[in-house]
Amino acid sequence: MKKSERMDSVLKLADKAEQQAAERFAASQRNANKQRRKLDELKQYYREYSAASSAAGAGLDLRRLQETRQFMSKLATAIGMQQEQVDKAERNMQGERQQWMSTRQRSMSLEKLTERYQQSEAQEADRREQFVADDMAAQRFLWNRSMPVL
Repeated sequence: MKKSERMDSVLKLADKAEQQAAERFAASQRNANKQRRKLDELKQYYREYSAASSAAGAGLDLRRLQETRQFMSKLATAIGMQQEQVDKAERNMQGERQQWMSTRQRSMSLEKLTERYQQSEAQEADRREQFVADDMAAQRFLWNRSMPVL
C-alpha cells in the first residue's frame, strides 16, 4: 500500500477532529452571544427601571423608595453576575477557537504531506515507466543489430 493511500484514513480522522472542533467553536460563539444578549437586556431593564423610578421618585413614600433601591441593587448584582457569565463564555469561546485553529493547522499539514507523497509516487511511477521504455528500446536496438541483414 502506498504512503498516500495509508494517509487517507489519517486525513479522514484529522478532518473529523477539525469538524468537531469547528462545531464546538460555533456552539461557544452562540453561547457567548446569548450571554451578551442577556446582559444587554438586564442593563436595558435597569436603565428603564431607573428612569421610571426617578420620574415617580417624588411621589414615593419611604418604604416604596427602599424597595425600589433594594430591587435596583439586586438588578445591579444580577448584571455583575451576568457580566461574569459573559466573560466566562468569551474565555471558553477563545479556547475553542484556539483548539479549532490547532486542529485546522494539523489537518492542513497532513493534506500537504499527502500531496507530497502523491507527487513522489507519481515521479517514481514516471521513472519506472521511463526505465521500462528505455529498456525496451535497448532490447529492440540489440535485437535489430543481431538480426541478419537480407
